[in-house]
Amino acid sequence: MLKVRRPKLTWADLEMSKLELTKLITHYAQSNKADNKSAKTVTWYSEMLGDYVKFLESTSRKSILAELNAETVREFILHEQSRNLSPFTVQGKVRALKAFSSWLWNEGYTPDNMLARIKVPKAPHRIVQTLKDWEIDALLKVQNPLTALGSRNIAIFITYLDTGLRLSELCDSHFDDVHIEEGYLKVMGKGSKERIVPIGASTQKVLWRYVIHFRPEPLGELNNYLFLTSDGKRLQPNAVKLLLRRWGRNAGVPRLHAHLLRHTCATNFLLHRCGDVYRLKQILGHNTLQMVDKYVHYASDEEAIRHHPSSPVDRMSIKGLRSYNLDRMLKKNSRR
Repeated sequence: MLKVRRPKLTWADLEMSKLELTKLITHYAQSNKADNKSAKTVTWYSEMLGDYVKFLESTSRKSILAELNAETVREFILHEQSRNLSPFTVQGKVRALKAFSSWLWNEGYTPDNMLARIKVPKAPHRIVQTLKDWEIDALLKVQNPLTALGSRNIAIFITYLDTGLRLSELCDSHFDDVHIEEGYLKVMGKGSKERIVPIGASTQKVLWRYVIHFRPEPLGELNNYLFLTSDGKRLQPNAVKLLLRRWGRNAGVPRLHAHLLRHTCATNFLLHRCGDVYRLKQILGHNTLQMVDKYVHYASDEEAIRHHPSSPVDRMSIKGLRSYNLDRMLKKNSRR
């Protein structure tokens, strides 16, 4: 039987424009894994890029590399915006496409970065309110610190507020990496980057109470995490999400969720001058100061609300306003 010989193809012989996007997205995912990106990040990129493929198919286009261009991407942006998606969701999809385009260029699939000039759509800047003191008090009041469950939940809550850990980082904290007496945690963050996160006296106190009196024996070495279920297993992220949701409803703070606690920690770190943005960047595990910059704005907004700065008009000597005698006029009108 004769064997059919395949021609000796070279990279230059490949018709790049006809390559299937789904295969390239798979290759991109493998590349991200090789770059040590977290499984969650790899999945996120694949899902965002998958939405672009679905868009192409819905408009009777072929899902090939030739259809990844500035004109079609702009059409995709308008399509996604017309679906009334969150501006931040649309931003995420565009960022994923731009990152994918850069990768295609660097890998030699395209002669240039096709989406380099595509701008990420603007999203509204909203003031995200941190947890207020009365909300924190209300949340603590519905937990009993003298029970195993209450002690653990309070320890989780205070640790969040003091360290700003990500949800996955909190659940993945190994018991051997928790140095309560020395006042710090060793945390494995995104990209397998380990960092030191300090904890204060209050956090040390609640962690000691939980660890000494209420933390169960872990169910085997594989479950030797700081926070455990009542039967000694690792506390899963979804379980913490559900816990916070129920806890918030019971305490009259329904907006409670894990990222709000991280946000509250970061904002208060700057608001109470616990350190500068470089220190905050290290504690939160961000790669760039750009990621921390939003907390600078939040802290500034919060400070403006809390301290009620003097009104410029109140400080100005405007004689015309004094001549109005508004209070006297209002009193006279109310008598009529």
